[in-house]
Amino acid sequence: MNLLRKLSFSLVFVLAALSLRAQAVIDLSAYIDDETAAQLGDNNAAALKNKISKIITRNGMADAAGLFVVTPTLTITDDGAVDTGMTTLHVLRADLTLSVKNLFEDTVFGSQTISLQANGKSIEACMRSLINKVNVNDARFAKLIGDVQQGIADYYTRQMPKILAKVNSLVAREEYEDAMAALAVIPESVDEYEAVEDLKVQVYDKLLAGEVTRAVAQADILVRQGDIDGALELCRACNPVSPNYGEVIRFLNRLDAQAAAAEAAAMEQELRKMDAEAMRARTQQEAAVEAQSLKAERAESSAKKGKSLGEWLFGL
Repeated sequence: MNLLRKLSFSLVFVLAALSLRAQAVIDLSAYIDDETAAQLGDNNAAALKNKISKIITRNGMADAAGLFVVTPTLTITDDGAVDTGMTTLHVLRADLTLSVKNLFEDTVFGSQTISLQANGKSIEACMRSLINKVNVNDARFAKLIGDVQQGIADYYTRQMPKILAKVNSLVAREEYEDAMAALAVIPESVDEYEAVEDLKVQVYDKLLAGEVTRAVAQADILVRQGDIDGALELCRACNPVSPNYGEVIRFLNRLDAQAAAAEAAAMEQELRKMDAEAMRARTQQEAAVEAQSLKAERAESSAKKGKSLGEWLFGL
């Protein structure tokens, strides 16, 4: 397969697999689910996400949005209050667990839990204090980030036959987008990744081909309904790298030919109309001339008859 063409197709998967780099390093991103965000509050959730991002980047990874994430779970183990006489202090003890998972499949590849304790005048203040105590340089988190790299690669190496069987089944049902998503989760560090890349291109070709076929069929319907602009919009939306983009070209050529034929027919009809009008005008003019000539002849004939009668009566 042409290398340039292969690379152009591979760009399609960048958004789906930003967590995969050419160096076979699996990048991670900080992710906080809605339930945890509601538990922490917006400001505290943002602060914790920022700390997780620092943990990722300080251990040699890129905090890049993608499929593989580091997500926290905060479990409150003790929630008490102490009356100091002046005010009431809330005391929280909690376990913070950071898990590395595939966000698409919800597969967990590793986790690390640390215990935290904090106090404050409110629950929110306690939460803020707990997050402040998270050490981004904690060696336990560094070990987690390092260990999951090989763990993710090993997992997908073992799962490869199952994933490929699923992809083939999806392709057979023409569910190409789901097939692409299933392939996108496979990191470059697995064995036989080149075969996966080739399969991605094949599936993407089929996806584009299906989109073109559907678009041309719908555009043909719109043309028959008189919606030329809608048909052209569908054609413009088709990807020129589609293996069957020639269908779009042929459709547009046919549309141009039909438009040219319709224009020629309209022009011919207009010319015929003009010829008919000219013929009517010429016929009317000829009739008028003939009528004038006939009138003149009658007048001349009457004059001659009058002269002959005078000669006979009066000998003039």
